[in-house]
Amino acid sequence: MKIFYSELCLVHDEVLQGIEKLISHGAEHIELMLDGKSWDGFEERMDILAEKLNSYGATYAVHSPVWNFNLTAASGYIRKAAMQAYKDSIVFADKISASHVVLHPGFADIPHEDKSHLKAMALEAMEELAAFNEVYQVDLLIENVGNEKTSIFTMEEYLTFLDQLPSTFRYIIDIGHANITGWDLSLMIRRMGKRLKAFHINDNDGEMDIHQAMYEGTVDWAEFFRLIREEGGNYDLILEYNVNTDLSKLTEGKKILLKELSERGEG
Repeated sequence: MKIFYSELCLVHDEVLQGIEKLISHGAEHIELMLDGKSWDGFEERMDILAEKLNSYGATYAVHSPVWNFNLTAASGYIRKAAMQAYKDSIVFADKISASHVVLHPGFADIPHEDKSHLKAMALEAMEELAAFNEVYQVDLLIENVGNEKTSIFTMEEYLTFLDQLPSTFRYIIDIGHANITGWDLSLMIRRMGKRLKAFHINDNDGEMDIHQAMYEGTVDWAEFFRLIREEGGNYDLILEYNVNTDLSKLTEGKKILLKELSERGEG
């Protein structure tokens, strides 16, 4: 089990300066958020970025670009751009020996869309990405996203969707997203089984996706820690706090997780 710091909180920083800040606050493992102006055009400078990132001694994971990217957008222009960005994320992940790439299945971004059509597009997109990844063999983690309006799935539909994915896919649960949608965390963990690899750790008020630090919102963290102790999986825990979060909260979050892992016998 590894504790990662997400680069989300420093998305406005120059990439390497942000990495140095995270390391100075205790990061050993970092999930890179390939979005924001400093990552613009990363596909044209992958080798240079990889060489510099690999010089720091940290290990990495990758989160594909988020803002304005949607694999189930009504517009083919957007879908094609999102697909290319996701493929570039896989290529870059391979260059830095990333432990995984996080992918979003898509959103409903127009009111009253036919969600059955969106589900079909999401499955087709995941199959294309799985085929593309055959060369690279990076762990692709599909993430639960959206709220009551924008999610293209109910919880049961999402779990069924996961069962339809190519067997090379694995899963990540975003705790904050599950809190917003009211999905049953215990059921999700149990149904995902050994293909569940990681959690995005963040809190919120149950309504807005505000990526607060642990214990700042309404997530039942005692129940979460009980569940992962009970399941006994070797999960990666990624502190994914919002843009401009004070970095001391990442340091404190790591201490909390280490304490919980120690009580579980993994410290």
